[in-house]
Amino acid sequence: MGLGGKVAVITGAGSGIGRATARRFAEAGASVVAVDLDAERCEHGLAVAADVTDADDIARVVRTAVERFGGLDVFHNNAGMPAETKPVTEISREEWDRTLDVNLTAFFLAAQAVVPPMRARGGGSIIVTASIIARRPRPGLAAYIAAKSGVIGLARALALELAPLRIRVNVINPGPARTPMLSRFGLGADDDAIGDGLPLGRLVEPEDVAAAAEYLASDAAAAITGTVLNVDAGRDLT
Repeated sequence: MGLGGKVAVITGAGSGIGRATARRFAEAGASVVAVDLDAERCEHGLAVAADVTDADDIARVVRTAVERFGGLDVFHNNAGMPAETKPVTEISREEWDRTLDVNLTAFFLAAQAVVPPMRARGGGSIIVTASIIARRPRPGLAAYIAAKSGVIGLARALALELAPLRIRVNVINPGPARTPMLSRFGLGADDDAIGDGLPLGRLVEPEDVAAAAEYLASDAAAAITGTVLNVDAGRDLT
């Protein structure tokens, strides 16, 4: 595939899927702006500290990419936060708002910021990390499922709206992945046992998602937009 000559911004790049994607994009030849609340955790690309729920911070990240590398071709909206498993009647308004702010509203703010520089480049690729749980819900995660379902709806709406600008918008739905967030979902302490219960008999690795993101970012996916790609070890089949 290759990403030579492309400029990419990746949020949540300090760990897990974001870190793996930043590494893979850099190895594929992209100029990478790696974004995280704690920029010191970013190991690949130009590290920038930012809060994805702050419109001014996101605008600053985009300006940095344009000023440092000459434009913006790819935006991977990957930053997210888990939610504590609990009945809907016990979710506080603060928990609800924070979950939607980080997992959904941040994507809306990013889209507003990245469209102008992508239009100036004649097109681009927006990729957003959702979750297979939006298709295969579990009890006790109402706020998180609502946010990730909203991500899919927003991405498909943007795919249609931005198609005339040659800006493609696609979603990746990871299944249970070997990341620091996994233990926060109440799935148990044994990661490998979780993987054993999936059709492919293993967890999703961050590198699996990074590979999918590279494809969607590349010119090999030039005709693909509005797609929801499950990288879930078969979870959607069960």
